[in-house]
Amino acid sequence: MTSPNVVLHDSFSRNGYQTFQHQRLKGDNSTEIEYTMQAAIDQLGFGRFQVKISVLAGLCYMADAMEMMLLSILAPVLKCTWKLSGLQEAILTASVFFGMGLTSNFWGILSDKYGRKPVLLLFASFTGYFGILSSLSPNYWWILATRFVVGCGLGATPQAMTYYSEFLPTKFRGPCMFAIAIMWAVGSCLEAALALVVMDTLGWRWLLGISSLPLLAFSLTFKLLPESPRYHLVHGQRSQAMAVLEKIARENGSKLPEGTLLDPKDKKKDGTQWKDLFLPGRRRTTVMVTIMGLSGNMAYYGSAILTTSLFEQDDGCHGYDSESNKPTDSCDVYCKTLSKSDYVDFLITTLSEVPGILLSMFLLARLGRKKLLALLYFSYTAVMLLCNICAPRSVLVGLLFVARALGDGAAQGNSVYTAEVFPTSIRAAALGWCSSVTRAGIMMTPFLAQVLIQQSVYLSISSFALLGALGGLAAMLLPVETANSEML
Repeated sequence: MTSPNVVLHDSFSRNGYQTFQHQRLKGDNSTEIEYTMQAAIDQLGFGRFQVKISVLAGLCYMADAMEMMLLSILAPVLKCTWKLSGLQEAILTASVFFGMGLTSNFWGILSDKYGRKPVLLLFASFTGYFGILSSLSPNYWWILATRFVVGCGLGATPQAMTYYSEFLPTKFRGPCMFAIAIMWAVGSCLEAALALVVMDTLGWRWLLGISSLPLLAFSLTFKLLPESPRYHLVHGQRSQAMAVLEKIARENGSKLPEGTLLDPKDKKKDGTQWKDLFLPGRRRTTVMVTIMGLSGNMAYYGSAILTTSLFEQDDGCHGYDSESNKPTDSCDVYCKTLSKSDYVDFLITTLSEVPGILLSMFLLARLGRKKLLALLYFSYTAVMLLCNICAPRSVLVGLLFVARALGDGAAQGNSVYTAEVFPTSIRAAALGWCSSVTRAGIMMTPFLAQVLIQQSVYLSISSFALLGALGGLAAMLLPVETANSEML
């Protein structure tokens, strides 16, 4: 029951009606207007400041996507160049995921403790440097080590979503968080286009070096990024939080609400934050988003790696093209380098990410988070099962186009939901935890797409279809719908 000394002005949120702004009766019988952080951000609206943050956070996502798409392009080339076995090829790809899984939780805790801004700077500088260093690799063991370290840096990528989400008004949050994923799609397509141009002329070393430049460019934007006002407020830094809000107001040409900014319900706590994710009331949500993250990301990356693996594979059934898969003179019969037509088809399937994200944005407001996620996961399963059918290459490319669109939409949708459902005090830790477990599981993806496929194409494809079904089931079991709710 509400105290009679408080006059409430309510707005609907995930737990029913919660206060955005209210008047509190003080001891001298005067009233004081108070407002929440979300009320302030909602009133400031979406303007010039959010556009700037969208571009900068999008650059971070684009750079990360370019590094990740390298996994599908680099391994087949090095397999021929250095005469690698299928197992060595898979280990090279898995090393990046291992590094991500090892450090994602660490980056999340670091972000909640020291701030979003310094973590993003460290991530961009660290990953960009070792990305360039990997282009100088003289042998397999060198590139294995440097790509592992690059993976350790990429473990911080979810913190870009944490940072971005904390500046968004409620009604723009869902669409904008999906829109920023378009930059991921742009990065993926740019990497595929670069491979088409660079691989036959300059070679894989130049591709690695060029792909690291956006991360270094992002690190130069450090002074343009303010710290999250939510982070400041949770850590008791009220004056710094107000300074950031006033900066947003100036850039957007708007005004803050009248009154005093309320302290958040969930303040910064000492201790290991990831344990807070499994407290009663959060445990089921944490488990479900972790399962969805694992399924969605394995489905997405699996579809990308599977594309080039199927182009290499000669089983006489799944889109095999004898002209594009002839072994080269420098390699044995088991080594089939990717041709220009392979890179073109890879670019086509990569372009699917743009309509996939746009479709997800369109359905987001109409279905809500839970129904949308379930639809994307189960649709992915249905399309992947169709990939088992013997079909011409054009049909296979079309099916992989749709599968990657659905897989990317599901993976990005899970990131949106995770950022919304957890409070500020543990949001970065939550994204870090889910990413850590997800990346650790994704280490199995290269073995499913590059090793298992050599034994059975059908078993390899069906394993990814099963992952989609698992993600759909987890989405149906989510306890909370976050659409149009206040971020705590």
